[in-house]
Amino acid sequence: MNKKLHARLLAAVSIAAASGAGAVPIYQSNQVTLYMEGWFSAHMVNTFGDTAMQNGASRIRFGLNVPAYDLWDTGFNLEWGVRAINSAQTLVIQGDQQAMPGDELQSLYLRQGHAFAKHPTWGEFSAGKQWGVYYEVTYITDWYNVSGGLASGTYGLNTDGGPAGTGRADSALAWRKTWKFDAGEFKIGLQSAAHVADLDIMVDDIVGPDTLLVCPPGDCEYGLSHGIALVYTANVGDGLFIGATYNRVKLDIASQDGLIFDTSDVEPVLIRDDYAFNASSNDWATALGMYYGKEAFAKGFYGAVVFQRSQNNQLAPAGSVEGITNFFDARGSESFLSYTWGTDNCYSFYGGHNYLVSDDPEFDAALILADRYRLEQYYLGFQYRWNERVRIYFENGFDGSNAVAAQEFDSFNAIGIRIDI
Repeated sequence: MNKKLHARLLAAVSIAAASGAGAVPIYQSNQVTLYMEGWFSAHMVNTFGDTAMQNGASRIRFGLNVPAYDLWDTGFNLEWGVRAINSAQTLVIQGDQQAMPGDELQSLYLRQGHAFAKHPTWGEFSAGKQWGVYYEVTYITDWYNVSGGLASGTYGLNTDGGPAGTGRADSALAWRKTWKFDAGEFKIGLQSAAHVADLDIMVDDIVGPDTLLVCPPGDCEYGLSHGIALVYTANVGDGLFIGATYNRVKLDIASQDGLIFDTSDVEPVLIRDDYAFNASSNDWATALGMYYGKEAFAKGFYGAVVFQRSQNNQLAPAGSVEGITNFFDARGSESFLSYTWGTDNCYSFYGGHNYLVSDDPEFDAALILADRYRLEQYYLGFQYRWNERVRIYFENGFDGSNAVAAQEFDSFNAIGIRIDI
């Protein structure tokens, strides 16, 4: 094999491996490299008064790298989430376990599927379902083994962040470019996506007691979305990261054919099919993040914090409000701190918090159980890295959420294992 080409193939695998424990080449020639990575994780969790074995954020990914003209590398990534313990599990206590609407009960569901082309000078272009540029900033606190990722806006609307583009963005076009300097490096990410999903809109008591407004299929949707991320990593001590990101998507909530149902009886009865409404708005989220250290669970100290503000990017539990939708504006914060020591960096203490509160007077006034939405959790855990690919962990969550958020979140105790490919 040509030595220069061989080096480029190995570099492509190294880049892919940087995002996980290490990609495993399963086929390599002078034209392509096919690799696989991922992990299996499961934990025994006591929460809501019950103890059960639950799926972790298990996944499996295949990638193909194809050296192209000049210094261009092209290829694709395909990643599936795996629910190996129980495909019918409905309790989600980690943001990264979120799936697209309709995929929640699938044993195997798509997490990512995109093509890419990258060049040392021109950066990386990608198209398809992929981590949004918003995650370039918010990933820094998304390292918990059991919970976390609930307050950064990444997995908004109780999804994987695909429709809004903040998490595993759907149908996205993205460009990322990094510039390296003696003092550190600067990275920019730009993203755009067109219509990616319909909106299921239902509002109680919109035209009087015991009525329900339903938006007809196809009339309400997520429209155009755009995102940007700016990150600077400075060569200060073990490393200083500062990042800012913004994501916006148009919510087209309008129809001339709104359906009004009478819900006073056991079965809803359609009484109008011509109700006109227009509540179109924007779903946006912005986040600031900072960390100091090498990386999470690396030797020594790592400390990260994220602050976010958002509009229409969060959903309260069904039935929480009357007369309006359960979208709400919010502000939140997350932190993750770890200290790692020992031979081969095998021992780690870690902890932090997730805090999300509604910042929306209209929504707060319509709440039934409380005067605002408040999710408040604190975490404390210990991880033992048995070897490079096997870890055992203990994690505890201490919940201080109010009556609205407590319908979905609670304190927990967990012990689990993760095995990397």
